Amino acid sequence: MWQAHFYDGQTAQPHTVQIEVLANGLEVIFSDRPSEIWIYGNFRQTEGFHSGELVRFEKSDTFGQALVIDDVQILEVIRERDSASGFHNPRLRRYRVPLVGFSLVSIVFIVWLLYGHILPVFIDGIAHIAPVAWEESLGRSVVAYIAPKENRCQDEIYTEVFNEIGARLTAPTNLPYTFRIYVVKNAQVNAFALPGGYMAITTGFLKRVKSAEQIAGVIAHEMQHVVQRHGTRAVLREMSTRALIAAISGGGEGLDYVLDGAALVGALRFSRDHESSADIGGMKMILDAKIDPKGMVEAFEILLEITGDMPDGLVYASTHPLTKNRIRLLSPYLDSLKVDPIPIVSDSNWTRFAQAIRAGQCLRADEQEGQ
Repeated sequence: MWQAHFYDGQTAQPHTVQIEVLANGLEVIFSDRPSEIWIYGNFRQTEGFHSGELVRFEKSDTFGQALVIDDVQILEVIRERDSASGFHNPRLRRYRVPLVGFSLVSIVFIVWLLYGHILPVFIDGIAHIAPVAWEESLGRSVVAYIAPKENRCQDEIYTEVFNEIGARLTAPTNLPYTFRIYVVKNAQVNAFALPGGYMAITTGFLKRVKSAEQIAGVIAHEMQHVVQRHGTRAVLREMSTRALIAAISGGGEGLDYVLDGAALVGALRFSRDHESSADIGGMKMILDAKIDPKGMVEAFEILLEITGDMPDGLVYASTHPLTKNRIRLLSPYLDSLKVDPIPIVSDSNWTRFAQAIRAGQCLRADEQEGQ
């Protein structure tokens, strides 16, 4: 027989009672009124699963009625009398900590497996079949964020030169993309590609280049990011990760920022493998278009001169391969062009282009409309 505290669901004051374990339930013995039988199945255990915790039973058909017992051994007796009762086995408590540890390790492993292996395969499959129109819509929304119209240089000579470069690079191909190349007024040395064929190159970079072939090397590299759908995969992964986090956290509002512009820009940092693949693919575009391949290597040499390189030992801390390694990777292709390279733009157009860049000329769309 066990001593317990009985709560009647009407007052906060407990009543001291005695408990007798029967074959079909618990007999609750009161000192001032007849005893009651709590039938197994009509009450449930709500506490007493952890070490040091009192055992609490709550009646299912009478709101607020409960029994609190400080001796967990009553659970073993109940299980002996009725093995089908389903109450907690206190003997399992010593396994609880290892089980919790095992569960945490299992969760970490499952997340690693999902995010590191299953999700990338799934995303690659989605990216492979994603309609180009969807990619274009995605790229259009992001380019409006990172290259707004007020920062774009719309000078006629820029448009003419980049149209010539784009046409030369894509002429030998049968690509489904319409490439749009924007010149962005920015002192940083940078170029980037977005899903759907949107690309941008900064005036800071253009001031450093000395030939159309060098620009073509940069553009070919960025085109390969688009063709190989690196940006689309990165965005899909960002979207799926954010949606997963929102679902786990229970915050439906988390989905509101799945397509947040700043987040997607952060997602468009390509891996070292993607960068190397774009380098090789870009060089092949250059060769197919009969453009002098030295220009692409020279573009990376300019980048190396400006930004330098981190020590070799830190290469794995970077998302980009070392610039000198990229130059080394491309150098064997310099002798692959078996015919004389064909100039991309005329000398007169290049002179006008170079003069406009050196002068910092940047006619914006709104200024064009006002003329």
